[in-house]
Amino acid sequence: MRKLLVLLSALLLGSAPAWAQDDAKTAVTIIPTSLPGEEELSAQERAERDFLMPTRRKRAAAIEAVEEKARAAEAAVEAVAKAARSAAQVEAEKNAPPVSVPAPTEERKKVVKHKTGRR
Repeated sequence: MRKLLVLLSALLLGSAPAWAQDDAKTAVTIIPTSLPGEEELSAQERAERDFLMPTRRKRAAAIEAVEEKARAAEAAVEAVAKAARSAAQVEAEKNAPPVSVPAPTEERKKVVKHKTGRR
């Protein structure tokens, strides 16, 4: 039983560095900034550029923030316009004269009597 416990703990401790390395690889990601003329840069070149010129990264972040605010403002304007249209539609329906719907009439079957020559 003691050997089994030692073997199990050795396996768990032996696999810990592999998990740590796997997490480290996924944690380091380079987020490309989309500045004009830099679409063809490799990840390494982009990282070097960002390290050497941090103001460009800040400028790109500022541009992204302005665009995000513009999208949010546009969405808000669209929501207000939609609410105004629906309110106008409801108001128009309230003010519209009532449409008279004809009462349903029962259709009676017409009985046709045929005269027969036999009496």
